[in-house]
Amino acid sequence: MEVVGGIARGRWLDEIAEALPQRASAISRLFLAHTTVELSRTEANVMRALSERPRRITELALGEGVTQPAMTLLVNRLEERGWVQRGEDPADRRAVLVCMSESGERIFEQLRVEYRALLHEEMALLDDEDVEVLARATEILDGLVDRLNRADR
Repeated sequence: MEVVGGIARGRWLDEIAEALPQRASAISRLFLAHTTVELSRTEANVMRALSERPRRITELALGEGVTQPAMTLLVNRLEERGWVQRGEDPADRRAVLVCMSESGERIFEQLRVEYRALLHEEMALLDDEDVEVLARATEILDGLVDRLNRADR
């Protein structure tokens, strides 16, 4: 059995697999508690997805692991706030695409600015070596997310 830093690699992998979702969730929860914009974690995730490109409600529901009716309700709430709008899917006129409105784009940019400010303030207290480790960890997590997304297809 391979040993890394005095601990069996398999045990480290188990600990990391448990810790990553918990830490990501904690950071997300803490940020949303400090932002000036009132929205849920799922609403924030939908806004992030829509910032990339318009999507069908079924795709949004699948991405968040919720039912289509639940996502429809969430999109309705975002639409009532003026942050998203529905439109025809040019590829299939029977389908509806959800996209961010101009107001939604401004709100999402405000969220991004506040998020960066909150984390930058805390990360500025870290030494250079820890910042480098976090930067490398981010690259590694990006690769992991890509592989997991490909495995889902």
